[in-house]
Amino acid sequence: MLILFTLFFVVISVLNISGNNQAKKLTRKNFSYEVLVIDPKNQEAPAVISSDSLVSIRPIQNHYTVQVEPNSSIGYYAFLSKLIFLTLGIGVLWIFKKIFKETNLAHPFKPGITRRLKILAALFIISDVLKFMDYLLFNSFLRQSLASPRFQLLTDVGDGIVTGLIIFVIAVIFQRGIALQEETALTV
Repeated sequence: MLILFTLFFVVISVLNISGNNQAKKLTRKNFSYEVLVIDPKNQEAPAVISSDSLVSIRPIQNHYTVQVEPNSSIGYYAFLSKLIFLTLGIGVLWIFKKIFKETNLAHPFKPGITRRLKILAALFIISDVLKFMDYLLFNSFLRQSLASPRFQLLTDVGDGIVTGLIIFVIAVIFQRGIALQEETALTV
């Protein structure tokens, strides 16, 4: 399903970049990003607090949506970055499919699964590194387009690194399981 979505995204984006009006009717004609304006002079908005003071709601100040036309330099970059992240998603799902296909409860520890778990951990860590690079590059493109005020892309970095490290630990445990399984086979 993700492969079909990626193919659809590529076709529609290429048509949008080329200026095809039919593609613009099918989809949004621009890319959309959440950004935050860094302004030290702006004061924080007051919070609405529940009667028991356990819940509070505060509006986010300086929170904007930036829309980028596909046939601009930042639009080309947005297309390329989204395509890279979709490709990484396909790779992660493909590795998961291979792991589940190879899993056998009678002999759970296999070298192929360990190798795939390490690749999966690397993909998660790479995705977070690419998110950080995307943050830096997108902000650079945005500063070239809009000199003032100073915008920052809202993104989350760190989840992929933590997930990758956890998967890597599981891969190391699987390696030890392979060694124990081989020792047990030799002693019997």
